[in-house]
Amino acid sequence: MPAWGWLALRTEIGVRLWGLQVVARALRTVWPEQAVWLLRKYGASIGQEPDINPPLVIHHALGDFSHLTIGSGCHLGKEVLLDLCDRVTIGAETTVSMRVMILTHLDVGRSPLKRAAFPRRQAPVTIGAGSYLGAGAIILPGVTVGKFAVVGAGAVVTRDVPERAVVAGVPAHVLRTIGPEQVRG
Repeated sequence: MPAWGWLALRTEIGVRLWGLQVVARALRTVWPEQAVWLLRKYGASIGQEPDINPPLVIHHALGDFSHLTIGSGCHLGKEVLLDLCDRVTIGAETTVSMRVMILTHLDVGRSPLKRAAFPRRQAPVTIGAGSYLGAGAIILPGVTVGKFAVVGAGAVVTRDVPERAVVAGVPAHVLRTIGPEQVRG
């Protein structure tokens, strides 16, 4: 048990009484090392030397955080939102800047649009190793961002991003490609 045993005890009791939402709420207020410990304890796979900066918003974790994989050396900025309806895989040495949203499902709720054109759907999201997601970017369900790709701040990514591509805009489109000689690794 970590030095902050009060957190372990409080979350364990809370999970038994009210479910995983207690942990999701705690991730909004804890210290970075506590966030990593909580994510791992409740099923997330996290590599070595993560840099996770709460508040972290977890949405739709179904029973545990096993849908979340974060590679070694990743940085997650403040107020990142991770929708865990389906798998979210973030490759090693990736930067996910503040207020990025990674979404794995679409659900219009009780709206009549559900029957007409937008049935509920979900799909995993994969962010390749060494990539950079700029502040406020939105990654939609089913998207794969290739290795060493750059997603500009505020971009809405609706389609897969090729390796070493630089994308920006709404919807995001390729601006240029980074040459292999410009990327270490």
